[in-house]
Amino acid sequence: MLAQVIDLAEDAIISIGLDQRILLFNKGAATIFGYDASEIIGKPLDLLIPAPVRNRHREEVAAFVRSGVPARRKSERSRIQGLRKDGTEFPAEASISRVDSQDGPLLTVTLRDITNRVAADRQIEESIREKDALLREIHHRVKNNLQVMSSLLGLQSRTVGANHTRQALEDSQGRIHSMALIHELLCQAPEFSGIDTADYTRRLIDYQVRAQAPDAARIQVLTDLEAIRIDLDAAIPYGLIVNELLLNALRHAFPGDRTGELRVNLHLQPNRNVLLVIEDDGVGLPIGFDWQSAPSLGFRLVRMLGEQLKAHIEVRTNGRTAIQVRFAIP
Repeated sequence: MLAQVIDLAEDAIISIGLDQRILLFNKGAATIFGYDASEIIGKPLDLLIPAPVRNRHREEVAAFVRSGVPARRKSERSRIQGLRKDGTEFPAEASISRVDSQDGPLLTVTLRDITNRVAADRQIEESIREKDALLREIHHRVKNNLQVMSSLLGLQSRTVGANHTRQALEDSQGRIHSMALIHELLCQAPEFSGIDTADYTRRLIDYQVRAQAPDAARIQVLTDLEAIRIDLDAAIPYGLIVNELLLNALRHAFPGDRTGELRVNLHLQPNRNVLLVIEDDGVGLPIGFDWQSAPSLGFRLVRMLGEQLKAHIEVRTNGRTAIQVRFAIP
């Protein structure tokens, strides 16, 4: 009955002695390796192992015997190469157990042919590589298209005479740049799970300082940015909010030749809330200013995008103007 049970197993079950000669070879083993039991019983286990790895495999079996453990756990199954009677090799998973008897230890190897699984894994990996390449190409094209739009707005702004029209075009150019930068970082990232907010925020600051304060030496920008990964859904509104707040501070806080300091802090709090603080020591907001009802496009965008992020936004004016944006990472 035990022999029938062993023969019904689809996996190869092969028992060997300390001399690593085959003592038991079930029907599963015959199907996988192509040998009849009568051909293989008494032969060395090396016949079932490709020549380049026979020595290593023999040493591993000997090391298992010396270890004294009765069996390797299922999680410790080793990946090996098997050798069929016709000379073809195949990938397999194998586990080994030991039973001590009067005639000495009996080692039993249970082996499973995983050719189909390996082929399926390779197909999945190839599919993932293709999708990864496709996503990278999509982000690359989106970035390029956004950069073209930004350049067109820049060219258009140089042709208009009215200051407010030119400023509106330049502001739109900056907003498009903030979105294009996200796609650029995604193209460069090893995976598409999100962007590094520290790197992204630093690049946005550099862009806006160059755009709004050509004589940037008069404004000292201090940053304390923690590397926090956020996904694309959160990155777009985050980037637009940062862009608007930087734009507002650089344009209005330091009029004329006024010098000052702009601080940008970004940290992950213990409750997994992202806290962004943009603070300046400029002229400050007008007396009685209510940002929640301010009609300017910039503050309207901050309010709408804050709702999209489910962010809590707070404006403080106490000698310095500080805007805090707090939102949870999904």
